[in-house]
Amino acid sequence: MKNLLAAVTTVLAMVSCAGGGEYPVDALKPFEADGKYIVPVKDLSLTLNKIDGSFFLMGETFDLGVVRNPTIEPAFLDGYAIGTAEVSKDLWAAVMGGSGGKGPVAGVTWADAKKFTQKLSRLTGIPFRLPTEAEWEYAARQDSSMPGSLWEWCENPQDDGSRPLRGGCQGEKNCKPNTRKTLEPHTKSPSAGLRIAVSTGEPAPSFWKEILVENKVPREVSDGKRETIKVADVSFKMIPVMGGTFSMGATSQVNLKVVKEDELPVHEVTLDNFKIGQTEVTCELWNAVMGTLPPLLLGGNSPVGNVSWYDVQLFIQKLNNLTGRKFRLPTEAEWEYAAKGGEKSRNYCFAGSDFSAEVAWCEMGDTKTRQPCGYPPNELGLYDMSGNAWEWVQDRPGPYAEEAQTNPTGPLEAAAGDVRVIRGGSINAKWPACRVSNRNENYASKVKSTIGFRLAL
Repeated sequence: MKNLLAAVTTVLAMVSCAGGGEYPVDALKPFEADGKYIVPVKDLSLTLNKIDGSFFLMGETFDLGVVRNPTIEPAFLDGYAIGTAEVSKDLWAAVMGGSGGKGPVAGVTWADAKKFTQKLSRLTGIPFRLPTEAEWEYAARQDSSMPGSLWEWCENPQDDGSRPLRGGCQGEKNCKPNTRKTLEPHTKSPSAGLRIAVSTGEPAPSFWKEILVENKVPREVSDGKRETIKVADVSFKMIPVMGGTFSMGATSQVNLKVVKEDELPVHEVTLDNFKIGQTEVTCELWNAVMGTLPPLLLGGNSPVGNVSWYDVQLFIQKLNNLTGRKFRLPTEAEWEYAAKGGEKSRNYCFAGSDFSAEVAWCEMGDTKTRQPCGYPPNELGLYDMSGNAWEWVQDRPGPYAEEAQTNPTGPLEAAAGDVRVIRGGSINAKWPACRVSNRNENYASKVKSTIGFRLAL
């Protein structure tokens, strides 16, 4: 959790301005209906766009172009506003003095940019500042005109004392929302300018912190009924699982020689009623919700892959907005209970059989997942809980305890970075990985064609 929290961007509601005291956020007047905020500055004006607080993935994400080794950081943002354009020469002159002119001001140092924001704040009574890198990138992902004009200074100090710039400049290739470099704060670059930001005082939606940091799982009270849900023209089934107490861990007596240490000790877990997807989420359903497919996937009815744990959370929130429901990932305990067959369990080694060849797409020698329902389901009517695609669950990994638990959600911290559990094995995994008690894990930012997920309610 420490690494995750380090990536969280916290925007202060008060900004200290040298020589000018503190300016409360309520100095802001109401925004226009279109989300614009216009500030008079002498005989000029400054226009900003309102950005609602949110969570997003910043860095070398696949939606900005396929990369071999994506670098992804989760970022929480409180509400803010950011300039619709870079600070102009005229606005700079109105605040700092000078002759002004057409176009954006350039050739300013980070230190000069800070002085400008401080003087502008004193002049207007509004706590203006430079945007953080996360704020800049999030805004640029929504406004394609931001990258590629000038490098723009951002707030964040770096470990070596330098300051970041974002966006690239004219004449450079591949200027994207995640394009960045750093310079010393007193370096004057002819291609460096700035854009203004201000906090609005609106916090990010609380559910993001609850799900991603505090590991709280939003729940519906299950009615115990099977249901079919439709999004656009795509339907999927949710299967009821009656709660109860079961033995979690390596309970099957088949192939005990491959049991791993993290599957022990076997311990009692009690779960409430819930529902779980009959199949893994398909490319078809992902596209219906998100409007686009993950990279390198051709679509169809096969399980979706190349989605990080964070991508899955973004998908779930969009699905919930579309349906008004509380879909989520299953907890690790719910996943194992369902894979073992719930209250109908026959304690098989795999989901529905003691033989992987009877129920699991695995050891196929390739990474192309297969359409669901190709093998018989398990006792609850669930398909492919062994094999086909690994499945993200909600929990961070942690050792089992001997004590009985009720509705466990896993530890609040992972041993290294933000790591999450994956379950079930995959199309190219060896059969031991497909056992219902087998546990594996991966970084929450990791994408792989053989890692997908299924939904819970």
